[in-house]
Amino acid sequence: MLRGAEISERFAQSANGTLRRLGEGRIDAGQIDPVSPRLGDIHRVSNAHADRVSISIHVYGANIGAVERATYDAAGTPKRFISGYANDTLPNIWDRLR
Repeated sequence: MLRGAEISERFAQSANGTLRRLGEGRIDAGQIDPVSPRLGDIHRVSNAHADRVSISIHVYGANIGAVERATYDAAGTPKRFISGYANDTLPNIWDRLR
């Protein structure tokens, strides 16, 4: 967390596909909140402050523009996507989609 604070909520997917909320924690400036498939990576973050901006830095250990990820609705149904890249002018040698 670079500036401000966030609330991070963690979830796990049950055998029947529904999401189960595991809890939440506050991340303050200078702290980290590791997530991964091994640790659990279904999460939702929100600004902990109602009156100011918070800034977080996300560091990914994968080719995030080419890795399949998912968002989840309230029932736990995944919507899979690959974000791709916004830069069309420079070659991206790591993009497995091409």
